[in-house]
Amino acid sequence: MIPGLKNIKDALRPSRESLSRSPADERDNTTFKSASVEHPLLEALFRFWSTKKAKLGQLPSRRDISPSEIKKLLPYIAIADVIDGGLDFSFRVCGTMISEGAGIELTGKTWSSFENTQHIIERTRILVEKAEPYYLTNQRATWAPKDFQHYSVLALPLARDGKSVDMVLYGVVYQPMERRD
Repeated sequence: MIPGLKNIKDALRPSRESLSRSPADERDNTTFKSASVEHPLLEALFRFWSTKKAKLGQLPSRRDISPSEIKKLLPYIAIADVIDGGLDFSFRVCGTMISEGAGIELTGKTWSSFENTQHIIERTRILVEKAEPYYLTNQRATWAPKDFQHYSVLALPLARDGKSVDMVLYGVVYQPMERRD
């Protein structure tokens, strides 16, 4: 598992590992909850995606998402195509706040075209395999020209057929790094 990765199980793990759990508790623990997502914009994106998924009874596809439904979130959203089953990812669209925060236009670029992205490719490959969202906070943007930034990211699987992930919907929010004197 990748350090700091809040996937379904990591995001909801009790603080005391000594708690006893029944098999039913384990099943309940695998439901990613919006309360796990700390940033309000990303939490709103998660609720939107979850509602779509619940109504459809399967993973939503890109065509299930109308930009008019999430206008306020658009600057913080990117959609990436899955390449070769998750060996790489290419940005189909990237919101203005993501590009500005990173200091580079990401639309049309692949993750592998940037340095220091192996960990991003790996965690997104896991998302593709498991068809489960992940949420990370306080990640340093070592792949971006503006390396003084850190960010929170929510990654949500999308699937044309409702099962096989072929796109990833990202929500990204940047914050400046705090100075340590």
